[in-house]
Amino acid sequence: AAQLAKNLYGFELLVGPYAVSELRISRALADRGATLPRDGTHIYLTDTLESPHAAPPQTPLFLQPIAEQHRKALAVKSAVPVIVCLGNPPYDRHEAATATNRARTGGWVRWGDDDGESEPILSDFLAPAKRSGHGVRVKNLYNLYVYFWRWALWKVFEHESGGGPGILSFISASSYLDGDAFCGMREHLRRVCDEIWILDLGGEGRGTHRSDNVFAIQTPVAIAVAMRSGQPSEAPASVRYARIEGTRRQKLDKLEAIDGFGKVDWQDCPDEWQAPFRPPGEGDYFSWPLLTELMPWQQSGVQFKRTWPIGPDPEMLERRWHTLLAYSERKQAFKETRDRKVTSKCVSLLADGEAPKPISQLSKDSPAPKRERYAYRSLDRQWMLADTRLGDYLRPDLWQAHSERQIYLTTALTQALGSGPTLTACAAIPDLHHFSGRGAKDTIPLYRTADSSEANILPGLLDRLGTTYERPVRPEDFLAYLYGVLAHPAFVQSFATELATRELRAPITKDANLFAEVRAIGARLLWLHTYGERFIANGEQPGAVPQGAARCLKAVPDNPESYPKQFRHNSATQTLHVGQGEFAPVVPEVYDFEVSGLKVVQSWLKYRMKDGGGKKSSPLDSIRPEQWTPQFTTELLELLWVIEATLALYPKQAQLLEAVTAGSCLQANELKPPPDALRKPPKAIKPKLL
Repeated sequence: AAQLAKNLYGFELLVGPYAVSELRISRALADRGATLPRDGTHIYLTDTLESPHAAPPQTPLFLQPIAEQHRKALAVKSAVPVIVCLGNPPYDRHEAATATNRARTGGWVRWGDDDGESEPILSDFLAPAKRSGHGVRVKNLYNLYVYFWRWALWKVFEHESGGGPGILSFISASSYLDGDAFCGMREHLRRVCDEIWILDLGGEGRGTHRSDNVFAIQTPVAIAVAMRSGQPSEAPASVRYARIEGTRRQKLDKLEAIDGFGKVDWQDCPDEWQAPFRPPGEGDYFSWPLLTELMPWQQSGVQFKRTWPIGPDPEMLERRWHTLLAYSERKQAFKETRDRKVTSKCVSLLADGEAPKPISQLSKDSPAPKRERYAYRSLDRQWMLADTRLGDYLRPDLWQAHSERQIYLTTALTQALGSGPTLTACAAIPDLHHFSGRGAKDTIPLYRTADSSEANILPGLLDRLGTTYERPVRPEDFLAYLYGVLAHPAFVQSFATELATRELRAPITKDANLFAEVRAIGARLLWLHTYGERFIANGEQPGAVPQGAARCLKAVPDNPESYPKQFRHNSATQTLHVGQGEFAPVVPEVYDFEVSGLKVVQSWLKYRMKDGGGKKSSPLDSIRPEQWTPQFTTELLELLWVIEATLALYPKQAQLLEAVTAGSCLQANELKPPPDALRKPPKAIKPKLL
């Protein structure tokens, strides 16, 4: 105990936890008969992520105790060898990073020293991911827990005071186990360690199969023990994995019972440098091709970073625009971010358009930008002001490939799927969070070009299928098949365990007749989910959807005083009450229709209530529709009818899925991977800049 007291060091940034930790460690050491070192417990009030080369600051006399803490911590970082590092690093993902907030966004680990002479050590996680084609996703690495992982690896295994044997054990968020963005982190761990053990504790608070978390959070966590016995090896570290299931109490009891590695039933993980820290999947599911291989270009949806340019009513957006221009200080209402300010010079949204003037230079009567239909959430068509000055990430790549034939699939490629379909579709440009209110790089366009000359489909696949089926297979046929086989709850229910790997794979039947059946039901769904704008059958009117059972029994009043503030559903009478209006029959299955946690009807209604839904980003958000319009009633009925028709197709889809998976399917190893160029957005025409 005395030796432990001498060799134990700890860092804490916040004064309260620092005081508590020093007290508890002093007590624990004393209880074990240890004599504390003359200079105390070696628990220091400091920022772990600060540069080890930083000079101690000049401080007034009354702050000398804090300055002394800082000096001692720097000495530990720069000179004291550490062979064991334990921790529970904080989890905090962020995006905005400027010169003024570097200390809160990774410090020295992410930014390096101010002299700029050496690469930040986080580059060892970033560079391999970028080389592997995951550059768009490395934003997921900008998280406190990742910075602490990188710092600890450096201190234990790579710093000049170490370099030999060492052990690192963290309990942290578990997204690094399999996320594409973390492939460089996994590679680096395999390079500097000999052996890695992962105890996956789960704890997903979202998705289909939620599980208790050992902490009061919704983010899944895992315990990792990474060790090296000597100098680094040329071979990748061996990785072993085990998962602990149960309630929170059961998980803690199982952890308490582990008194050695032999008490755990470990599974070996793949030994490729960037492979997930999970055992390889077993069964037919993992023999099917990945959706991301079949349709290689995945693109993040539009992200405004402010909500006022989006709304359910185009007239409302025009009023917001003119209200913005009426401000003497427009930045007060605009909601400026790092990438968009009222003084920003922006390109045109389209390559052949003229660059707009900065908002700060516009006259008060400048016309509003063009209002475009916007796929805001699944089955929720809203409107947006289509202008690069108003959104941080309007995705010109999507706009340049947009056309009246384009169609977008949205899904969750990096997060757990919840109840409902694995995919939804839209004809309008989609929001980043279109699928379920959560998003990442989850939009998959059918075409790479606006003229539909290049499909976003694995080269040679359609010809191969055409040969197999002895009939031509068009891009639309393939998309409809995928939608028919994947876009329903039975797929999630059948493969819930397999989908925990975040690998969305597609069973592609080799039976021509079965392909045609699935394709037909998928085309019908795509027609429904695009509100009749795509996959229009002979005799159908473009933009029309089939009438269902629901009717407006009592109109929502159109006077401002009666604008609905709330809605409710009576399952006994199957009546949806919207303010003073009534819609029936609306069965509970329609009202509760879900896409991975998003209650579609309820979400749609929230955004159209008097006070609106979602976060408010600006005073402009308080400008709302002045009255409930007949168009709102029409669109609500269309939403209800679309969901009714969708639910009617689900049983047949489940039967077809069972038939497909029972038969012969195309194997992933029968296909060549797509060229790297097709994983990237199409080469864009450079837009004009003012």
